[in-house]
Amino acid sequence: MRSMVAFVGDPDWLKQQLNDCLPESQSCGHLLFSEQENSDEITVNGKNYRQYLGTEQKLIIFQAFDDFNVDAFAALSGTIVAGGLLILAIEQSLLNNSSLAHYFIDKAQADPNVHVFKQTDNKTVYPQLTNSSIEQTDVSRSSFAYSCKTAEQQSAVKKILHVVTGHRNRPLVLTADRGRGKSTALALAAVELLKQDNKQLIITAPHSDNLAIFFKQLELSLPQANFTKQSVALGSSTVKFIPLDVLVKENPACHLLMVDEAAGVPLPILRTLLSKYHRQVFVSTIHGYEGAGRGFSTKFIKEMQQSKPQSQHLHIKAPIRWADGDHLERFIFDSLLLAATLPKASLSTAIEYVDITGKELVNDPALLTTIFALLVTAHYQTKPSDLKMLLDNQQVRLVLQMQGKQLLGVALLLAEGGIEQQLSADIKQSLRRIKGHFSPQSLLVHCGAEQAFKYKYQRVVRIAIHPEVQQLGLGHKLIKQCKLIACEQGSDFITSSFGANAQLLNFWLANDFKLTRIGFSKDKASGEHSALVIHSLNNKNELFANSLAENFSLDFHYLMSDEYKYLATDLMLLLLQQLPDPYLTLNHQQAHVDQETVLDFANGYRVFSSCAPALRRKFITWVNTDKVSLTDTLSDTDVGLMVMLRKVIQQQSWSDIYQEFNLTGKKQTLQLMKEFALHSWS
Repeated sequence: MRSMVAFVGDPDWLKQQLNDCLPESQSCGHLLFSEQENSDEITVNGKNYRQYLGTEQKLIIFQAFDDFNVDAFAALSGTIVAGGLLILAIEQSLLNNSSLAHYFIDKAQADPNVHVFKQTDNKTVYPQLTNSSIEQTDVSRSSFAYSCKTAEQQSAVKKILHVVTGHRNRPLVLTADRGRGKSTALALAAVELLKQDNKQLIITAPHSDNLAIFFKQLELSLPQANFTKQSVALGSSTVKFIPLDVLVKENPACHLLMVDEAAGVPLPILRTLLSKYHRQVFVSTIHGYEGAGRGFSTKFIKEMQQSKPQSQHLHIKAPIRWADGDHLERFIFDSLLLAATLPKASLSTAIEYVDITGKELVNDPALLTTIFALLVTAHYQTKPSDLKMLLDNQQVRLVLQMQGKQLLGVALLLAEGGIEQQLSADIKQSLRRIKGHFSPQSLLVHCGAEQAFKYKYQRVVRIAIHPEVQQLGLGHKLIKQCKLIACEQGSDFITSSFGANAQLLNFWLANDFKLTRIGFSKDKASGEHSALVIHSLNNKNELFANSLAENFSLDFHYLMSDEYKYLATDLMLLLLQQLPDPYLTLNHQQAHVDQETVLDFANGYRVFSSCAPALRRKFITWVNTDKVSLTDTLSDTDVGLMVMLRKVIQQQSWSDIYQEFNLTGKKQTLQLMKEFALHSWS
């Protein structure tokens, strides 16, 4: 079994305990995590710990003196092999000032398999640790096919290979907790495919760091292959890492698409990949040390089974790095709520609202567990640091939507703004950035709102409704309550920032929020452009919110064919409906001329370029009429609409359009546009 020891005291005492109990630490070999930069022994810090996720460690010393980096702590704990030891040295002052640290140590003290030694207890410390005292448990299994270590891993490799050789449209989902060898299974299957002629494989993940184990295994198995930074070639076969946004945009061909850490990929992107590729493997952690999101298991897998009934799901249970029933794994999951389960819910009686701080929540561990379980279920990436934010950030308030003792929904509000003007000037001149003030900082830097920091904001950082009571209007009611609480807090505005897709943006617009910005680059985690929305909480500040929205509307009609030329179709249609071109006020005569031009184009009497301005005006007016419903018009089969949008609104190149829709050339593309114009506009 793996084990854990925690020391709690002042820095000098902590260092003394580590020195006393590790006289042979150098010969024993260990990783030392610390955020302090004055020690030559430090090998890991908050910036580089992800590089070690594919390694195997016998001993890790984790120093938490000024801060407790729970993301790094949880992630590195998953690298410790059977018989290994995790030592946590946590400063007493941090314990006094951090509800999360206090909560964690209380959990450790209550666990009989975790040893906690406090300076104030004056107890005998843990015995000296040497090479011989760190248990050398052997968890290696007898050899299986493909160099697998367990029968489950061997079965996983066989099923991955069958996706390539079997019938199309039968994707495989491979799930497991950490340490079960699922990423290694993916790599071992890739090894077998690379040994064949002309096999082109693509692997993707939320971050390239997620693939450390995959590429390390390829290096071990194929030393004769040619390795570059993010690709491997063996003869005529290759495997390449392609980022999610590039994959969705360019749709490159392959014999197999592998999606690792799929639970960290937003559902809209997973759905897009599922529709575009015929041979796919989705691999994911269910309870992740680095973060968890159960939209994948609660929604995507069910959707996939409905749309592709021949799909398969394999779950690997047996650990490889450590033994079954490992105490350390159970403790990490329990203490950081990574395996928190969400109770069932139903809507029957009156709804009540509770406004609570994280510090108050520490006293109700059952409610804390339920809240975190709901956040994990609702969001594609919830990390241990989110638990820390919940408990430690004094600017955070939670709005709970309750039915008796049953949790229906939760929203996290973060107070921002209201700082001195000189600080605002420094931010505008890029002399500094301030953590925890995202809304005013974004409005100042990106929207040019000079007075942004003089106002007070409450930003909705998270909002989640129990999956069993969704689509019943509870989200709208929760937002209404958030507005009331923000007013009581003396705020001027309530805001939110999120990965922009049509469904989410429509929700916020329906709750009287105004769109002030869409980011130019895609977020690495969500794969989507971030949106910032704002709602004024009093009449005197309505002018500020309106001016922000009007400025964005004006800018959008230039940027939609520049920075926004690759926005998703449904999002573009929603924006065109919500932000009609302010300069598009056609008189009757011009509208008649444009209609004649549309018919000339559709009938092939005039070339596209001479008709393009009229087609653009016609598209915008058409989208803004009552006759157009997004749910009616937006269909995967309605290629003509999407091609017309790409060319006349987003002004993408012909080659980009051919590639996206798999078209043979300009003739076929123009024919689709003509057919759409005749059908929709004649």
